[in-house]
Amino acid sequence: MGVFFVFFFLSGSCSLVYQVVWLRVAMADFGVTTPLISIVLSVFMAGLALGSWGGGRLVRRLENRPAAFFVRLYGTAELIIGISGLVVVGLLRWGRTLLMGQWGSSGYYVVSACWIALVLLPFCTAMGATFPLAMAGIRAAFRGESPRSFSYLYVANVAGAMAGTLMSAFVFIEVMGFSHTVLVAAWLNAVVALGAFAAA
Repeated sequence: MGVFFVFFFLSGSCSLVYQVVWLRVAMADFGVTTPLISIVLSVFMAGLALGSWGGGRLVRRLENRPAAFFVRLYGTAELIIGISGLVVVGLLRWGRTLLMGQWGSSGYYVVSACWIALVLLPFCTAMGATFPLAMAGIRAAFRGESPRSFSYLYVANVAGAMAGTLMSAFVFIEVMGFSHTVLVAAWLNAVVALGAFAAA
């Protein structure tokens, strides 16, 4: 369980680093407005919910598989999240180029919301799937769910999220900029993924 605590601390930290950077890049590219901020945060939270729901359904469908199978799926989800550090900032900036000259048009927020959702949703869904996949691996490994395992991992995730928010907002972005900050997060996701594959 200690290994998973570290995994979830790092994963939570990376997720909030991405959220902070994506929000700031989206504001820089699409405008600093209340609707735009709402769009980014809504897509982020919708992806988490969708991933948690979908991951839970997948786990129930494959519940007879061994622990290593679910831990590998968890590692794959972390790897997918890490890929976002390589592609999302560039895709958001490309979306700004596509919408150039559309400022003030009635469909601007609709089109920008669709683009933001298309770019962010797959990665946010992978973030949401990490909990059910890891919990399935833990249940299978320990022959039943420990009553404290979910809360234990949730504490790790929240602590990591707090660290990621503070470090990205006050240190990483100021020192390294957007692109290098998400590259550090992508590298940490890759470390978590490799650790999960090794643990499996």
